[in-house]
Amino acid sequence: MRILSVAALAFPVAVFLAPSWFNPTWEEGLPAGQWPWLTGIFVVLLVVTWAAFSARVELAGGHVRVVNPWGTQTFSAREVVDTGPGRFGLYFELSSGRKVAAFAIQCPLVSLGEEPRWVGVARAVAAARDAGRR
Repeated sequence: MRILSVAALAFPVAVFLAPSWFNPTWEEGLPAGQWPWLTGIFVVLLVVTWAAFSARVELAGGHVRVVNPWGTQTFSAREVVDTGPGRFGLYFELSSGRKVAAFAIQCPLVSLGEEPRWVGVARAVAAARDAGRR
């Protein structure tokens, strides 16, 4: 996700700096009529890139902190009943029945070679949960 978001930013920058690469009739530069929509696309891509780089999962002191683009949630590792792949990333099911999605940890449908990253995160949270119960 992060590599894709950075690569996607290269497109509008290239259109601004070298418009003739994309349309040979734009030898004199980008026409004024093209600026608004291209600026809009660039702003959207900046927001997507910010979302990809700001999301994270922190595990410290027996607490899990999930930072998503839409908000931050903190809960005790002891509250975690289950973890698994979800629609928006790794989810944590809490003892209250609430599910918290961690956008930072994407869960691919197919994994070639190494085990998916979410499995390691789920193990670390389970270890913290078990350590807190002793």
